[in-house]
Amino acid sequence: DSALVQFKTLYGEARASLYADAMGFVHAVDLTERWLTALLAFHVALFLSIVATRHSTNAQGVLFLGIVIAIYTAEWLNGLGAARWESFAGQNYFDKHGVFMSVLWSAPLLGDAFLVIVLALRSTANLLVTVKRLELRQNRRAASSAAGQNRRAASSAAGPTNDRQKDD
Repeated sequence: DSALVQFKTLYGEARASLYADAMGFVHAVDLTERWLTALLAFHVALFLSIVATRHSTNAQGVLFLGIVIAIYTAEWLNGLGAARWESFAGQNYFDKHGVFMSVLWSAPLLGDAFLVIVLALRSTANLLVTVKRLELRQNRRAASSAAGQNRRAASSAAGPTNDRQKDD
């Protein structure tokens, strides 16, 4: 019982601390800076591109590859930003741990990559359903064709029926 109370207390403190840290981060970032607006516009445009090309496997593959490469370059971009932040930003957002790049660059890209994977899985599942339906339809046709051949074979094995012989 005391362990549960202690857990609830620690959980509440951690949640409050996380919220305070998140709000501190949000208030520290000046979203009116043009480069940050452009970064957010890039993420919105990329998301819309993913949604718009959801039926094109090739386009989704290219987007996924680009996203993975962009995530891979995050550390390099963070170093470049730390070295040259005065030329484009009002303050240095680029710390040695890359928190800013993780939150505003890599996290949205990871979300986009996850979306591409989910769309690929959905497309794969739909394709599997289509193939299975075609397979079942083909099996039904083959079965009905075989049944028809069996009936013809059975009637021919009974011997020829000649209407003239019946009349005589």
